[in-house]
Formats: sequence, structure tokens, C-alpha cells
Amino acid sequence: MTIGFKNINKPVVLAGKLIGLLLMAGVFLVPACRSVRAADSVTVVIDPGHGGKSEGDDETNSGAKYHGLEEKNITLITALAMYDELSQYGNVNVYLTRDRDAEMSLSQRVEYAQSVGADVIISIHYNASAYHNYFGSEIFTSAYGRYYGVGHALAEKIMDEWVADGNIEKDIKTRIGKKGDYYGLIRNGVTADIPTIILEHGYLDNDKDYQRIKNDIAWRRFGVLDATAVAKFYGLEKNVVKDSVEPTVEILEPESPVMPDETEPEGVRLEINGYNSNKGDVDFTLYAYDDESKLMYYGLMTGDVTKDTIFEELELWDGNNGKMTGTFHIQPGYEGKITAKVFNVYQLDGMSNSVDLVANEEAPDDEEDNAVIDEDSEETDEDIYFKEPFETEDDSWEIGGSIPTVDTSAIANAIDKNTESKVKQSYTYLIIAGLVGTVTLAVAIVLGVSAATQKRRKKRRKNRRDVFDWADDYDRD
Repeated sequence: MTIGFKNINKPVVLAGKLIGLLLMAGVFLVPACRSVRAADSVTVVIDPGHGGKSEGDDETNSGAKYHGLEEKNITLITALAMYDELSQYGNVNVYLTRDRDAEMSLSQRVEYAQSVGADVIISIHYNASAYHNYFGSEIFTSAYGRYYGVGHALAEKIMDEWVADGNIEKDIKTRIGKKGDYYGLIRNGVTADIPTIILEHGYLDNDKDYQRIKNDIAWRRFGVLDATAVAKFYGLEKNVVKDSVEPTVEILEPESPVMPDETEPEGVRLEINGYNSNKGDVDFTLYAYDDESKLMYYGLMTGDVTKDTIFEELELWDGNNGKMTGTFHIQPGYEGKITAKVFNVYQLDGMSNSVDLVANEEAPDDEEDNAVIDEDSEETDEDIYFKEPFETEDDSWEIGGSIPTVDTSAIANAIDKNTESKVKQSYTYLIIAGLVGTVTLAVAIVLGVSAATQKRRKKRRKNRRDVFDWADDYDRD
């Protein structure tokens, strides 16, 4: 059970603040927080990223700034929502490194967490990229020993909540710098013996994320999801104090650092299945694989492309077994090269071969098979992709391998049912035609008799007009 700064009276708040100021030598502000500890409770420190005033173009304090939003304000909203939600559970003490727009260094945040006996630090962030082309939710943890084990296991619970809520997974990762863990907060956490993770909830500068996370409803929702994941990780229950709590999953401690992937996707190859030059629709198949991390994005671009070309429009890779198909829209009537890039979750990319598209001005709007591959390209097939199948444990990863066996029984059954349906339909048509013919013959006889009678009575009258009128009615039926 936790009693936080929102739940106690003013004198206690002031006393808590004074204690915090004494502990930190008056260097930074901390929220007052007293707790009644249950046996074997856990202490969670929530860290709203950034905070304080920024000078000039420096975004260290404000964080990402897009669409009129500042990351420091959004992280605080999410952190407060997480605090409120997690405080409803038993066996947990919840603290915030800041509860207002205050500047704090990374070391000060960790020092505060250490002063309250934190079991884990969870730092709240939102993302942005240099060219605004990345999207997805990702989590960073330490690469070392117990700090990786606890951090990664907790991150998995959080990621499960995010994905179930419709967010795009960009994986759980480590990042290494010259001093060990790249991120100072994580590195300081290790020094203080506190597992620390950084939550990047999504990209504020990319519409694929922004349209989902553009208001305070979404920001508060993330706080609830984060708190729910922490509760599941430690086996906490709302308004229930247990005798003891501990992680609900096995914590694995690697003997050596878990290094990030430093290799780009391999075997990237582009095939054009069809090009409707009138519409500008390019049907393609894209091959790629990565043995060390997940494939994340792909992009296609017309014109001359080099390894350093920035692909500003990326789509989510949704291929299986190293292969995906799709349709890419370009300027109608375009003639020239088209090239693809595939990215893994570490944003490392592999570039494909270039294919020459040839427009066919006489092609109808639904004509799609009017693309050719330039066989005189400066690059050779050997430079671009393997001619032999890839050596993998799963044959389904083979490029250029044998055609997979297809169970045709379902197709045969469908054909049989279709044929049976058509036969029944034919019999129905024959019966209807017979009935119509019989009725027609009877009507013709009656009309013939009537016409003969009329002719005898009035020899000078003609009835051809009446006969043709009846025939027209029959045709309309």
C-alpha cells in the first residue's frame, strides 16, 4: 500500500519535501512521498523524462517538440497516470522523480531513486527521429547481468500491454556506448544497483504513431498500461496486501553483455510483379532476412538511389519467412529505376537491386503487366542477391527454392460444388423454358382461333398490328 503526495495532508507534504531537500542537499526538487511498507513490498520509481526550461534550440530539457507539443509535458501526464493507477495496488511503494516542470540531471534522478530504496526505475519518454520516418514503440534496458534480466523481463510485460492495445512493436533493445550502456540513466542505475528501463511510447513526429497518441487520453492510457504491466510482473493485486511478492517470471542473467545488432538486413532483393503505368501502381515482391534482429520497415523510391539516400516514407514490414508482397504507388507514367530498402529494429538498412520500369502508354487502366527488368544494369545479379537458396534450418526461407506443396483437395471440392451448382441451375432453366413454351403455344392457338373468327366476320379488317404488339410484350418478358 502506498501513500503518495496526493494522499496526505499539507504538514506531512512539507515534512516530506524538507527531508527530500536535505537528502539531495537542496540541488533539485522531489515529490514528497511517505509509504507504509507491507512485508516484501517493492519500490518503483517513475521518472518523467526531461523537464525544465530550454535555451535556444537545445531540446535536452524539453525533449521532442512537434505539433505544438513538448515531450516533457507529455511524459509528466503519462507518469502521473501511472502513479495514480499503480498506487491502487498493494505491496508497492510508488515515487516520482518530479511531479512538476522541474529540471533534473540524470545522476540526480538515480540518486533520488537510491535514497528511497528503489527496486526499479522506469523512465517515461516519447520519441522522434531526424528524418521523421520511424515509428513504433520500443524499450531500452541495460546489456549487463541482473540489470538486463530484470529490465528485459519487465519490458516484455509492458510491451505485451502496448501491443494488445494496438501499438506497433519496435522491440526491446540494448545500446552500447564508449562507457558501457549508452544511456546515462541506465548506466547510472547499474552503478546504483538499480535495474533501469527507458520506455519510448511512440514517435510524436510520424503520423503512423501520432494519430494514435496525439491527445491526453492516449497519454494517460499509456500510464495505465505501464502500471498494469508492473503489477502483472510482480503479481500485485488492487487493494490487497500479500505476505510477499516477487517477479512472476523467471529472471535470466546473461554471463556476457547482450549486445545490440550491428549488422544490416541481408539478401535484399526486389522483384516487380506488375506495373500499371496509367495508375502508377507497382506490384512487388521484396525479399530480406536478418538472423540477429527483427525486420521493421521497408521503403521504395524512384530515381537514382545510393546507400546514403534517405527514404523518408517507410512502411511496416509485414512479411513472413523473409518475403513480403505489396503495391507501391508512384507518379503515373513514370519510366526509370525503382529501388527498395529494408530496415531492422536497430534502424540498420540493406538496399536492394534497382529495377527499370517501362511505361506503356497504350495500356488500358487495368493493364498491370508492362514492367521489364533492365538486363544491362551496371550491377549484376551476383552483386545483388544469392542465386543459390539460403542455407537455413527452415526450408520456407529459401529464395529460389522448390515450389511448396499445395493441398488441392479444397480447390477440387470447391470446383465440384461449383459444377454441381451450375448443373442444378441448368436444369432449372430448362424447366422454366419448357413451361414458358407451353404457355406460349396455348396462347398462340387461342389467338389464332380468335383471329380466324374475326377475319370471317370482318374480312376487310387487318389484325397484324395486334399480333406484333403481343410479340413485343413477349420479348420484354
